[in-house]
Amino acid sequence: MVDYASLFSRNLPRSVATPEGAGAQVKYIFSVTNAVPEVIDADEYLTAIASGLAGGGAASLAGYPPAGGHVGLRELIAQRLASNRGFNTSPDDVFIADGAGGSITILLDSFINPGDPVLVEEFTYMGSLRMMMERGAEPIHVPSDDDGMLPDAVEDILSSLNTAGRRAKFIWTIPVFQNPLGYTVSEARRNALLDAAERWGVPILENESYADFRIDGDPLPPAMSGMRDNADVMYVSSFTKLLGCGLRVGFGVLPPAVKAALPLANAQNLPRRNASHLATMLVYEYMRDHEAEHIEAVRKALLVRRDAMLEALTANFPAFCEWTEPQGGMMIFVRLPEGADTWSTLVKATQRDVKYNPGGMFRSDRDRNNHFRLTYSHNSPTEIHEGIARLAELFREEGYFEG
Repeated sequence: MVDYASLFSRNLPRSVATPEGAGAQVKYIFSVTNAVPEVIDADEYLTAIASGLAGGGAASLAGYPPAGGHVGLRELIAQRLASNRGFNTSPDDVFIADGAGGSITILLDSFINPGDPVLVEEFTYMGSLRMMMERGAEPIHVPSDDDGMLPDAVEDILSSLNTAGRRAKFIWTIPVFQNPLGYTVSEARRNALLDAAERWGVPILENESYADFRIDGDPLPPAMSGMRDNADVMYVSSFTKLLGCGLRVGFGVLPPAVKAALPLANAQNLPRRNASHLATMLVYEYMRDHEAEHIEAVRKALLVRRDAMLEALTANFPAFCEWTEPQGGMMIFVRLPEGADTWSTLVKATQRDVKYNPGGMFRSDRDRNNHFRLTYSHNSPTEIHEGIARLAELFREEGYFEG
């Protein structure tokens, strides 16, 4: 019998702790930022695919996608970044990948060695965090407030690393409707982070995957990538949560020095991270004709879901619990009293058909589990009320509501 354990590559991802129940299938899905189901119009998607195939796309499916991905979609992305995010870039600097995660994988594989420090927010997106930890990076959580990373803390950490002869590979941030905390970083705080990046020679990785999901409140500040004439920022975003997670279409924009060093010029070098050319064709054709109306439909759907979840929390959770009230995005972050352990309770929640994300999933130390994240994009308002009531009943039985 073959001893496969002796044959595995030393490059296999490192093991990362995950709570029991994280993979359970449940009715009340408060653990995933899925696209809103009812805004996906099958007829319009079919029309978009047919239009792309009829316009010469059918022949293009025989070979690999063009270098960087679908040309029309890259042009559309550059136009959207300029008009929506104040970020002027050439379509030639945009590359298409299989979701924001595909872009991030390319960057992590290109930059991260075991032991490399990466500055991340106090709580940061669990998917990217897992990818860092699997590669042996050292995520350093920066103290944050409701305006993002504290600049003085960023400076102190970078200075301490420098004294030790080390340098962070990235300042990693989700500055719009941050996942999981929901805040949007102000223009002043963005400038402070850019100052730190420039001073210490550390690039910023700016993930704006939620920039299309403003529900209400103030207009968004410009993307950091467009705020200065420098090359200190790498940008990633996605159409995945807007149009359908199954499509897996995202993109990145790289500074010239990074683009020149990575094998992005030849599409055949990156087939494993390329998005499906058929999926990118659909995204291009559909967004070209339906962008504004689709984003508005998503906004309205998220508005009623967010409000339903806030109402359900108010009705079922005691006043001494705290939660965010986001103006966009798809998630609410909740703080329970010290001593609550949402990591160990998750499996019990799934037995009641409810799933959430424990706070430790957003921390490299897997700590701070009196916090947890709820997402509201998937279930209907009625289901949200039902699921939150079930969750509150469990937490009450566990003694988490005793104050």
